[in-house]
Amino acid sequence: MTHLLLLILPLHLLLTTCVSTQLPDSRFGINPARTGFVPARIALTPCIAWPDRATKIKGMPLINRPRDEIANLCADFDKYVADGFDNQPFMKGLSQKLVEKLYNASGMTPAIPEALTQEWKSISADCQECPSLPALYTSSIRSRTSWQLWLSKFTAATKGSDALMIPIVLSSNTRIEDDRGVLESIRGAAIAMLLIDTNDGSLIWSGGREAEVIYKALAANTKRESMKEPPLEDLKRRLFTEAIWLEFPGRQIYR
Repeated sequence: MTHLLLLILPLHLLLTTCVSTQLPDSRFGINPARTGFVPARIALTPCIAWPDRATKIKGMPLINRPRDEIANLCADFDKYVADGFDNQPFMKGLSQKLVEKLYNASGMTPAIPEALTQEWKSISADCQECPSLPALYTSSIRSRTSWQLWLSKFTAATKGSDALMIPIVLSSNTRIEDDRGVLESIRGAAIAMLLIDTNDGSLIWSGGREAEVIYKALAANTKRESMKEPPLEDLKRRLFTEAIWLEFPGRQIYR
């Protein structure tokens, strides 16, 4: 029996080690290590589209929509995020316009969206197909020296903001599929927000949402090229919902 236990123990340790090597922060919501922390001053940055096609979120379609449409989606996302701070006594945020004004006045370049794209550019050491944005940020971006330096300068530029909020369009995609004789014109998108501690780059909180709008028609009566794309506005209504704020630190839910 003793010999059997000695054989089982190394196997148990090996399995435990394997489990502990899983990517941290793989879900949306509050980082368990930051439960109870409410930032005193959050700088809202302008929305960006996912910056590098070389790094993927597992199972998420790449962006295939025109730039002006992505810009439209980002503009509405920015407004939605800013409006989310209204009537929230424990959520103190600096608007995107004020953050950009302070950033530019400090002499930092390039502009914030370009700077984020540059700082987050894919490198060979990155997780190439991570299960989620929080996992990708934590495992591949947070520890970059240049990112830590940028955060330090950003804090000074925004008068001591202890956190920044980055809205991101992860995917915006249209496609046509044939589901057993039924054509489906699908418009889908995925959006996310990261709340990052500017002191050490750690992830405080993250929120995200995916949605699709589908038009259907019988393949026998309809040509693929005649299928209409569902309206972007319909998709926005499914993306911008209270669910994306789940577990946001200090957020009050009024019913």
